[in-house]
Amino acid sequence: MVGEPTERGLNIVGVGEAPSEGLRRGVVVNMEKTVRGITHAVDAAQRMCGHKLESAYVGMAGTHVLSQNSHGVIAVARSDREIGHEDVTRVIDAARAVSVPNDREIIHVVPRGYVVDGQEGVKDAIGMSGARLEVETHIITGSLTAVQNVVKCVHQAGMSVEDLVVQVLASAEAVLNDNELELGVALVDVGGGTTDVALFADGSVVHTAVLPVGATHITNDVAIGLRTSLGEAEMLKVNYGHAIPANIPREARRHLAEIIAPRAREILEMVRLEMRRGGHDGFLPGGIVFTGGGCRLLGFTEAAQSLLDLPVRIGSPAQTIGMSDQVGGPAYATAVGLLRWGTKLRHHANGHAPVGAGASALYARTVRWIKDFF
Repeated sequence: MVGEPTERGLNIVGVGEAPSEGLRRGVVVNMEKTVRGITHAVDAAQRMCGHKLESAYVGMAGTHVLSQNSHGVIAVARSDREIGHEDVTRVIDAARAVSVPNDREIIHVVPRGYVVDGQEGVKDAIGMSGARLEVETHIITGSLTAVQNVVKCVHQAGMSVEDLVVQVLASAEAVLNDNELELGVALVDVGGGTTDVALFADGSVVHTAVLPVGATHITNDVAIGLRTSLGEAEMLKVNYGHAIPANIPREARRHLAEIIAPRAREILEMVRLEMRRGGHDGFLPGGIVFTGGGCRLLGFTEAAQSLLDLPVRIGSPAQTIGMSDQVGGPAYATAVGLLRWGTKLRHHANGHAPVGAGASALYARTVRWIKDFF
């Protein structure tokens, strides 16, 4: 997806799609097929927008993506005790200094909130006065091998990687609003090979996880249950499938729903367990926002509302112009979110603080080592 920021919103000027045949559960398993898919998608987007694409913001998924929370504390350096950008950088680096195995790499360090001389709830500490600065952060790590393989595939497709972004955070940029972020909300991105979960409270992310099941597993179940091809199974799932068999009259379509329902329930049960692990099971006033192509299954959100007992809505990218009809569905949330993420990073690099998810000038503090790694 190619876009440009305007005063009216994000203007989408190019889109390209290709089957992700070289990926399994968000991880590269076939370099050649993955490179081919990226190349085809990029070529289509280039033809549409009329520009040569040289670099990209790239989404990262897979069950190797793990998260933890960390705390950092420093003494304010300046004699007048005014907290500056350097102090914020130092305290985040202090929080970043966690023990990470050699086969893993930190992808994101997301500030959740600051504490200035014991005063909690500070969203932006720059300019405040104090002698002691603390920060609570959410740290996301990934397998070094998995990250390297994604970057290699993009490079072999003729592009450089501006930044890697965990996909659920990118999706959050596209579909969540500030009110939901402050109240507390769960974002569940139902993709093909994985389902990504992120919990937000007080304006920032507090828990993330990647579950090893997604919409492709439902398609596989249909193919096995009806003894048909994967292509035919996908068509049947999308056009006639339903997650609640009881809502379907007793006919062939009811049998299809009976095949689909157990896997849909499994996904929702895993989401509920992950919310419990994140400490927010049943305590999210903003409810649950589902996005990703997998959530379009008929009856899925009704099943989610019944099982999870929280308000549920489908999250589609907002405030886009140009090709909003084509990319306005939940399947495009991650791609639109990556564009928003890149826009905020460049805005911050020009001396402006980004706004929105996290409400922190360092919300998008992502790794830069990937540019020099190869």
